[in-house]
Amino acid sequence: MQHKKTIFFLLLTGYALLYIATSKQAPCNDDCEKTGRVFRELSTNRTYVYGVYRCTLPRPSDTLCVLVRDTSGINWNMFADTACNIATQQGLLQQKIFILKNGTNPYDTLAKKLCQ
Repeated sequence: MQHKKTIFFLLLTGYALLYIATSKQAPCNDDCEKTGRVFRELSTNRTYVYGVYRCTLPRPSDTLCVLVRDTSGINWNMFADTACNIATQQGLLQQKIFILKNGTNPYDTLAKKLCQ
C-alpha cells in the first residue's frame, strides 16, 4: 500500500511541475508594460505600425525602435514627434526614437528623434 502512495505522489508531483513549467509566462517588468502601451497607442488607427521595442541591450535602455511599413503620405518626422510625446506620457523620458522601415535588412531609418 505504501508503494502505491509513493508512486501516486511522484506522478502527481511530476504533473504539477510539468504544468508549472509549461504555463508560466515570462514576467513583463515596468519598462515592458510602458513599451507595450506606447505600441498600443501608436498602432491605434495606424495600420502601418508593426511594433515598438527596445533597440539596444541591456534592457531597459533609452532607445525605442518603431517598426513601420513605408507608406506614402506619412511625414515620418512628425510621426517621430508623436512617438516621443506618447513615450513621455507613458513615463519613458528622454528617449531616442528610431522609425525603421520593415522589410529591409538592415532596416532603413526613416526618422530619428531625441525626445526632450
